[in-house]
Amino acid sequence: MKHLIICPEYPPAPIPLGGIGTYVTHISKLLAESGETVHVIGQLWKGAERRIEEKCHGRLIIHRVRLDGGKSFSGRKLSSARKAGAEEGLLASSFPPQYFSWQASLLAESLIEQEGIDLIEAQDYEAPLYYLQLRRALGLGPKRRPPCIIHLHSPTEIIIRYNDWDIGRPYLMTAKRLEDYSIASADALLCPSRYLARQATTHYGLNEGCIQVIPLPIGNIPMLERDKDIWEHGTICYVGRLERRKGVIEWIDAAVDAAPAYPSARFEFIGANILGTDTLRGEKVVERRIPDELKSRFHFRGQQNHSTLLQFLAGARIAVVPSRWENFPNTCVEAMSSGLPVIASREGGMVEMIEDGRTGWLADKAGSVGLRDALRRALGTPSGHLARWDAKLRCPFVRCAITRRSWKVT
Repeated sequence: MKHLIICPEYPPAPIPLGGIGTYVTHISKLLAESGETVHVIGQLWKGAERRIEEKCHGRLIIHRVRLDGGKSFSGRKLSSARKAGAEEGLLASSFPPQYFSWQASLLAESLIEQEGIDLIEAQDYEAPLYYLQLRRALGLGPKRRPPCIIHLHSPTEIIIRYNDWDIGRPYLMTAKRLEDYSIASADALLCPSRYLARQATTHYGLNEGCIQVIPLPIGNIPMLERDKDIWEHGTICYVGRLERRKGVIEWIDAAVDAAPAYPSARFEFIGANILGTDTLRGEKVVERRIPDELKSRFHFRGQQNHSTLLQFLAGARIAVVPSRWENFPNTCVEAMSSGLPVIASREGGMVEMIEDGRTGWLADKAGSVGLRDALRRALGTPSGHLARWDAKLRCPFVRCAITRRSWKVT
């Protein structure tokens, strides 16, 4: 089968590697290694200036479209053709990601005709498949129409709600409208968690059971060795952007509340801080919530390369995913795959991975109180028990991998 995956986050990309880019990196490689042919459309970016690149003995082909007016970052001209006014308008609009969607749609149509693409997949977020679907609805493009699958990762409308953002902003409103159209026009819908599948079915008025739930692939995080000292004194580690939707505010409050009773507990945060408001920087938002006498036990490491993640996980005894809302977070997959038990809220696919009291601790209540109680249970678990849990932690993801490989498109 010949796959086409459209993903502006495929690394290297203009934004730090997140869940969507990680998923596409893993699944494209796994499919190619299993004998499928996979084409990926991403963005030209620093460190990825070649228009076409082949991997996995030619079974994984990455195509990149420009976003910068026709020149690569080395200054070489990529096209002598002047950009059309419509394209310039998309790039200069209140929602620039639609320029990628337009470029990707034209390239996708070419690949459909030239490469015989059998299946097209794209994310919901920022609707990169929108213009291909729209052109198809208008009768434009190739006569061959391979099915278009939308993979539900993180709809902008939900992100807005749980980040307390204003949906009236033009960028966010346009993103929502394009995503709504893309989801409604899809030939099939995928989702990694039953949690989001239920939400999306209700929110978009879909038929029950029309969303195929397939958990994320494991990726390449190895099981890490941790000695007795790490299991007793390692960090409690949060990995991900520091944003409200991720439950960071509630987690800091929970940790501050529990910390005095556990003097050896140290809390580490790996990720960019985007908690700031129009009047207050993100660093100040955090600083104001932590008493002076506890500040030395809270460590904020900022944005880190994904390649350095193993170093932080290796020094941790517990990971945390405290989100107000999540889908099927890669951070939880990676932490558990490395051998870490996880403290998590119940607002996401974490409940489908974690067995409470055996591979982690699920908060019984929403908010900081529930997270605090889960943290106390975690810190009250003998270190020897944690060290013996690692064999159980990877099992859910082995089952996920089997599920993914056994699913076929019909």
